[in-house]
Amino acid sequence: MVTGIKQVANDQLHLPSDTLSSDIQKLAFDALSNLAKQFSRKPDFHNLMEVFILILSGQFSVTSAFVIIQQISAHPEDQLFFSIGKRSNSKDLVNIKLSKDLATYFLNNNAPQRVDKMDLSGTLASLILVLKNNHIKLVAPLIHNDNLLGLVGLGEKVNKKPFADAELELLAALINAVTPLISNSFLFMEIANLNAWYLEVLNNVEQGVFVFDSDNLLKAINKTGFDILKTFRSDLPDIKQLKDHPIETIFPAAVFPDWGYQLNRARSEKLDKLTINLTAKQDDRDFIYRAHVRSIFRENEYRSDLIITLVDITFQRENEQRLFDLQKFAEKGLLASSISHELNNFLGMLLGGLEMIEFALNENNSEKVNATLEQLKTAVDQMTRFTAGLMDYGKLSTSKRKANLNNLIVDVLSFVSVQKKFKSILIHTELDKNIPEFEMDTDQIAQLLLNLLNNAADAIEEVKNDEGWILVKTVKESNFVNLSVSDNGVGIEPDIKEKLFKAHLTTKVNGHGYGLITCAVISENHHAHIEIDSEPGHGATFSIRLPIDTID
Repeated sequence: MVTGIKQVANDQLHLPSDTLSSDIQKLAFDALSNLAKQFSRKPDFHNLMEVFILILSGQFSVTSAFVIIQQISAHPEDQLFFSIGKRSNSKDLVNIKLSKDLATYFLNNNAPQRVDKMDLSGTLASLILVLKNNHIKLVAPLIHNDNLLGLVGLGEKVNKKPFADAELELLAALINAVTPLISNSFLFMEIANLNAWYLEVLNNVEQGVFVFDSDNLLKAINKTGFDILKTFRSDLPDIKQLKDHPIETIFPAAVFPDWGYQLNRARSEKLDKLTINLTAKQDDRDFIYRAHVRSIFRENEYRSDLIITLVDITFQRENEQRLFDLQKFAEKGLLASSISHELNNFLGMLLGGLEMIEFALNENNSEKVNATLEQLKTAVDQMTRFTAGLMDYGKLSTSKRKANLNNLIVDVLSFVSVQKKFKSILIHTELDKNIPEFEMDTDQIAQLLLNLLNNAADAIEEVKNDEGWILVKTVKESNFVNLSVSDNGVGIEPDIKEKLFKAHLTTKVNGHGYGLITCAVISENHHAHIEIDSEPGHGATFSIRLPIDTID
């Protein structure tokens, strides 16, 4: 092939013009074919350009050649430089920029040009000096879709002869034939590099990422996602072999119960995004994953991809449960001290009453005996009510059962009303008698109410209100019961209100913030919702909306 082109160049004056044009076209197509075969064997853009430069230098017997390619990227100044020959490492050539001015010039002068015949002015005038200093004799633009893709430069010929017109025609034919291939190959490599970069990013994401097409077939999965599957399915094939498998195969029901249905809800219910907790089973242990599902629509709303990210929250949930248990025991320890104090008060009352009866009997004062006995009966009734409240509150079982919320509230209030911190506070109740019995964990609801009551008492104490009051209210609303605790204490600042149930946050000097965290956990266990209505200096209302038909 090289010999044939040399022969065309040497014998150009002896060939008819139509024959010359035909041979040049054939040689250009041969060069294009060779380059295409080379790229198909090894789809490497840098290798393609090195072969292209070798073809140029061989075709025209030049001592040096270079090609500059403009990168298709967010940074147009990024360029690729390829060269061969004596001037291959010239910094002047490497630093040639395919500027807008240069692009405008070559779009208007798109044929190969002899450097000594170029007419450049202004900011481009220095380019001629750079080219001449590096013995570049010919330059030709690579133009594709009316854009300057790159620039080709050829050094002087080995035999020192000038380039003939036929050689310029040959160079133009070669460049016109090869430029679309270079452009498409470069775009292909940029897309391949971009895909590889995205895959590298996905593989370094800590969440498992899965992408399913509109037919629920797996399109992509990252390494973390594959590791999640391998945790439960050691027999999985290579990650690449999972592509095009249906969602039911990726998440089989035996290990991932109901995952296929739950994950497909975003598409079936036409939701933009969905966040759910899913459970996977391995032997006797359950693993909990938080799944974020997004539906990305393509041609129309009926064809969408599902992008699913999975985060293992098993350890987090186990820690939350341990913390809840520790909080519960810690709070029971604090309560035990208070209970001991109150029981001692009751015992002191009983002992004092017995001493008074003994004194009255010695004086044969039957009226005094009877009056004291009535007082003791009242004290015993109070103590019985107090201990009954403790029995309801103190159960360790967390299972739910049907119970009367209003009765539970009365029991808890009976428990707190005898405590010192509540003696100067007037406690009101407005309990809706239409509330039916419903499933609840009486232990947890009592603890939630007790925490809210203690917070209300502390808020009243903080504001030094001598006329402090607490209102406990229940209202039936359709399939819900609204339980609220209001006070006329210090109130809550707006920026604090939004964070109370999200961290160990407290506004008390010696507080730890566990109480409201416990309230949040109990509320979640009952599928309830907590709201706070408060203005600083005007008290606060905590409302818990409990579903009557609780779904476990």
